[in-house]
Amino acid sequence: MSNIHMTIPEIPSLFEEAIYQLLLNGKPIKEYDLMKQLVALGFDQFTPSLEPLELFRAHFLLFHLLYRLQDKWHTEKKGNLNIHTLDIYLDTTPKENTAQKVSAIDEVKTYYLDYETFIHTQEQDVIDLIDGFWKSFGKPGSLSYSQKEIQEAKKTLEIETDITPKKVHLQYRKLSQIHHPDKGGKAEAFHAICHAKDVLLTAVRK
Repeated sequence: MSNIHMTIPEIPSLFEEAIYQLLLNGKPIKEYDLMKQLVALGFDQFTPSLEPLELFRAHFLLFHLLYRLQDKWHTEKKGNLNIHTLDIYLDTTPKENTAQKVSAIDEVKTYYLDYETFIHTQEQDVIDLIDGFWKSFGKPGSLSYSQKEIQEAKKTLEIETDITPKKVHLQYRKLSQIHHPDKGGKAEAFHAICHAKDVLLTAVRK
């Protein structure tokens, strides 16, 4: 990694206003849905992608900006921005007798606030992160699936031979191009494909 110091750009005012308006109602929104709404408003940087590096960079950039806005809005008393991939929302309700330490440093927040991670991460880094995540399921007592679930997953991904990570990734990518909602597919079918991939990658690493 280069030792060159990266200047962190200012948060675009249009982006901040867009995020604020999208979250002002206080309703939780999933990261994917938030990305789609941002794209609809003209922020093409957050277009969901099937490519590992592009997907990671869109995700990292969004969370980097959200964590910066979390501190900014807390200081400006605009509310507490809660951040999670499945649960992003702005809480504008004052909390009595509660010390709101939104800006407290934690490992996840520190990771996303490191702008150089965004600049320097390459595709192999993303693949390694994904592989490391799935390898963690190979530990004793971790998630496991029945043979029936594995066979159903193979059928969903149209794999008739032995399971290998390469086959799973190839079939997942092939079918995602057909069934991804952004490609005109149905969400239910795409979710089934994602689940099948999870099942088979877990099984193959046992």
